Amino acid sequence: MHDFKNRVLTFFLLGILLVFILLALIMGNIVHHSVKDKRMEFYKGELSLIEQVLKTEKSKSTITNLLRTASEDLKGEIYILDSDWNVKYTSDGDSPRNMSSYYPKDKKTNDQNLVLKNDNGKLFYTLKKKDETGYIQFAIPEGAAESEERSIWIMMSIGFLICFIIILYVSLKVIHKIVRPVEEATQTAKELAKGNFKARTYEYFGEDIGELNYSLNVLARNLEKMTKSQESQHDRLITLIENMGSGLILIDKNGYINLVNKTFKELFKEHTDYWTGHLFYEVFPYTSIKDIVKETYLTEKKVRRNTVIPIHIDTKHFDVYSAPVLNARGKLKGIVLVFHDITELKKLEQVRKDFVANVSHELKTPITSLKGFAETLLDGAGENEEFRNKFLTIMLNESDRLQALIQDLLDLSKSEQGFHLETQSIDLGALVNDTFEILQPKAEKKGIILSVDVNGQTIMDGDSPRLKQIIINLVSNSLTYTPVGGRVNVVVEELQDHVRLLIKDTGIGIKESEIPRIFERFYRVDKARSRNSGGTGLGLAIVKHLVEAHHGTIEVQSKPGEGSLFTILFPKKFEL
Repeated sequence: MHDFKNRVLTFFLLGILLVFILLALIMGNIVHHSVKDKRMEFYKGELSLIEQVLKTEKSKSTITNLLRTASEDLKGEIYILDSDWNVKYTSDGDSPRNMSSYYPKDKKTNDQNLVLKNDNGKLFYTLKKKDETGYIQFAIPEGAAESEERSIWIMMSIGFLICFIIILYVSLKVIHKIVRPVEEATQTAKELAKGNFKARTYEYFGEDIGELNYSLNVLARNLEKMTKSQESQHDRLITLIENMGSGLILIDKNGYINLVNKTFKELFKEHTDYWTGHLFYEVFPYTSIKDIVKETYLTEKKVRRNTVIPIHIDTKHFDVYSAPVLNARGKLKGIVLVFHDITELKKLEQVRKDFVANVSHELKTPITSLKGFAETLLDGAGENEEFRNKFLTIMLNESDRLQALIQDLLDLSKSEQGFHLETQSIDLGALVNDTFEILQPKAEKKGIILSVDVNGQTIMDGDSPRLKQIIINLVSNSLTYTPVGGRVNVVVEELQDHVRLLIKDTGIGIKESEIPRIFERFYRVDKARSRNSGGTGLGLAIVKHLVEAHHGTIEVQSKPGEGSLFTILFPKKFEL
């Protein structure tokens, strides 16, 4: 802004300077002619006075003294000439005797005006006597004759300089008064352009230029108010979108993803940070979702559909709602996708069905056996010791089976409702070795090779009884589904921040479609075998809840006929 101020001042001063120069030329010309004319009149008057004196005075000495006195007053030399231009009287004895050469040749002899000629740095003023008996001539140095004019020029120059200084001072004040508000307004406008809506400029009240600053401040306040309102609405909208209980995706009219909320990332466990700005069909890993989006684009109508999506080891059910976003003219602007997770509702419904079917079935078998054998014993079979012992043994086994089922149901219910873990520092490898002693007889009975490998420092925070329950359930499950002569290998190894537990068997394996369901209650891969072995179908459901209670994760890899691999990661430090 200093450049702007300097430019304004420069143009302003140049204009004033040009006006001064023009005035100086005009006034100089006027002064020059005015002074010259007055000087001519003055000299003519003096010479005419001398002429009058000469008419009455005849004494040569008196005339000479008169001429000397007049020459001193006039600061020049006076000559009295006859009609032939010869000098009769003079105030200077060294003057030439004939002064005709100091009279312009083009002048008429009867001219009664004062005639001027400049010669050798002197000005010669010649006045013809009225009686035409001669001439009176006055000679003065050129510089002395023009000293008065120079004095006037000096006074004029000083006056112009003083006026210029005054105008310069006033101009600076005026320009400063005008430019300063403009500078402040410009600086404030730049800050507003940068997004700093708190910027303000000084308001010059009572001045016309202050209207600009006042209006700019009003604009800044309105922008700040609008920005705060917009930011507040944006924050509320983002908070609502990010914390809503359903997954949300916004897609523009060209198919590019504009927004993916946090709930979607948590539900699908996908790294969706790079999705924004990409086409939906390039990043969506689910064909069913792509089909819903395509149908919405084609029909420009709302689409609502239930879909099942496998996510890692889980299978989730979603109520997907896809709606087109239309502008005021009904043109498609984009699509909004909302994902309602109804997995728990589906699970509750399925669990209710499974519970009714499985529990009734699981309870019916031992109860029917108990009732049947009790009736048989009461009908007289108890008299036979062999039958009595056989039936009582069967009744005892069925009672144990019924008790195991009830205990598993109680454990599952407790783990689902949440319980307090008694955590302490535990060597998971040592705990697996302790459990090995319990499971080894079962492995030997089936002819299965059971081995344990411990690598590194496997120290972690956990609840020892619960961890032992996890190990027993998983290894027992592997022994149950591994045929005679197979292998079950348990590996415990240390990682950087975790302890990993691997249980690998050479059993019957699990179909890929069944893997997401193996942690459901009462679900059996081989229903006949598990039931014959006394399994309740609740072991893996209990394992999953116990692993999650330790903030761990469990994954399964399996192929039919090739066995299964259960991988569990426990954090070394248990954080509440």
